[in-house]
Amino acid sequence: METRTKSFLNQFLAVSLGLAVIFLLENRAERGRSYWAVAALVPVLALGVLLIKRLVGKTEKLKLTIPRWLAYGLSALLQLGLLAILLTQDFQLVNSSVGRLLLAVLAAGGAALLFLAEKNPRSPQRSFITALLVFGALYRVGAFLPELQPGPFALGWSEGSRFYNASLFLSERIYGQKLPLPVLHPSRYLLQTFPFLLGIKSILAHRIWQVLLWLGMSAWGAYLFARRLGKGKEFPLWLLTIWTALFFFQGAVYYHLMVCVILVLLGYRKDKIWRTLFFVILASLWAGISRVNWMPLPGLLAGALYLLDQPIGRKKWLEYLAPVMLWAVLGFGSAWLAQQGYIRLSGEDPALFNSAFSSALIWNRLLPNPTFGLGILPAILLVCLPGMGMLLQLAKAKQLPTLHWLRWLGLAGILSVFFLGGVLVSLKIGGGGDLHNLDGFLVFWMLIAGSLLSGACTQEETQKVAKQAESSASFWLLLAALVPLYFMLSHTAAWGFAPVDSQRTELARMQAALDLLKDQPGEILFISERQLLSFDEIQGVRVVPEYEKVFLMEMAMGDNQPYLQAFYEDLTGQRFKAIITDTISTRIQGDSKSFGVENDAWVQKVLEPMLLQYEPVLSWNNASVHLLIPLGQDALKQELLSLQP
Repeated sequence: METRTKSFLNQFLAVSLGLAVIFLLENRAERGRSYWAVAALVPVLALGVLLIKRLVGKTEKLKLTIPRWLAYGLSALLQLGLLAILLTQDFQLVNSSVGRLLLAVLAAGGAALLFLAEKNPRSPQRSFITALLVFGALYRVGAFLPELQPGPFALGWSEGSRFYNASLFLSERIYGQKLPLPVLHPSRYLLQTFPFLLGIKSILAHRIWQVLLWLGMSAWGAYLFARRLGKGKEFPLWLLTIWTALFFFQGAVYYHLMVCVILVLLGYRKDKIWRTLFFVILASLWAGISRVNWMPLPGLLAGALYLLDQPIGRKKWLEYLAPVMLWAVLGFGSAWLAQQGYIRLSGEDPALFNSAFSSALIWNRLLPNPTFGLGILPAILLVCLPGMGMLLQLAKAKQLPTLHWLRWLGLAGILSVFFLGGVLVSLKIGGGGDLHNLDGFLVFWMLIAGSLLSGACTQEETQKVAKQAESSASFWLLLAALVPLYFMLSHTAAWGFAPVDSQRTELARMQAALDLLKDQPGEILFISERQLLSFDEIQGVRVVPEYEKVFLMEMAMGDNQPYLQAFYEDLTGQRFKAIITDTISTRIQGDSKSFGVENDAWVQKVLEPMLLQYEPVLSWNNASVHLLIPLGQDALKQELLSLQP
């Protein structure tokens, strides 16, 4: 047995054994068939680890060769078969993130063994990593498919709000009235406006467009990174692109934010300061209407590229850093101007912007908690662990690229700023459920650590780069594939498609109830499900711009008293003849439940005051959409109840 084959088998069996043991420990309280199947697998894997040494030099005569086309075909069947199981089946092993990862590792190991049986076998570890990454990409695409449904009701907590906010840029055309522009994430909704611009009002088309934005922008940004970091490397560009995209999905880095990264990567040239500045300003204008913590990113991203690419040589420090300071200052200034300009154009109260600055911090989300099982710090440490391991190996061998200390300081400073800023934003109420608020840090970690490891940086002096020890390098490479796959598989993606006919029936009942109210004084407030108005699914209702669900939640979490008091006054004065909302549960959850603090803010600052003045009468779509009317209107209540089947 070749050394590389033995090394691969050791890693494959050891990883599988470790995952199997973790699965057993996590599920010891519920011992179903999956539990005992994995329990039976453990001694087999352990025996395999012990027997690897005894097989050295004794397997050549037993080797079976197969043609390449058959290896590809069987590998594809393994991958697609497992994908179908994970997306359609419901049992203990599939319902566990560790269980899903174990199955993926076993399938990838099987694929690697198939390619090892080729007449001219390739590196088994490379085949193993390739299979893991390809499966991760397939799973990510497959997980999007349930979002492509034609049903009119929202598929997730904020989906309807996203479509409604996207429609606001064309509100006069769509609603016949000029409405204020969205306060939160305007750049995201600008991208989502495109189908409305074409006059498309099919919710399915808008859902397809959103998925294409996710996949397309992530793939484009990943390709630009892979092209920079992967020149002349062992793995092909397409595979590096997949790995980079999966790395970004660990956050995830949202598609509207990826625009900033793409613009800078396309426009940056280390020796063309003004060309780079032009693209930095373009990206900064976009960042200014995206998120506050992304405002400095375009300028600093160009600065980080410069620090990696440009040696100091004989230049004075100020002369050397001048381009970095120029891009950073003018980039941030452009972002700030874009933000201020948008605020004035939006038609909204400027006091409603940047509400996150006043929201509370939830410190327990730093460590494992009900909202985020890993916790922010352990999760980001896990994401960075493969890169840190490889950098430490280089440092130990004294093979890190030779950079001037000022360059090191600049790169470390940029990473620190985005790390601390991302952690702080993650601790804000409403955040901390994943790593998406550390998106800026993920971008810089990919760039800086990737450049140092791949040699995609210019050293101060010529240096012969020695290869790392194969065993340690192969371990970190494998971990670099496993970690993004783990984050990908941590999200269940079981296919479930709502019956459209029954939703249409429910929608007709909702329309009938709202028609019954048309002669009543007052307005109809859609707190949730506003996409029904955006796509003309509900007729005869004029949009009330205030108190949309996601924004109302933002105001509740930020305890914006002027906004909330206006809401309470409208409730007390019974401005609305009816309210459409989703949840009406007033149960206080506390921080022992996932997003329990956010739930309690909604209950105490929105639901309880609303239920003092309004009562639920009808519900639709499996009781996920409720109609509330003012208290004391018994006759109207009976009329509405008579519409029930």
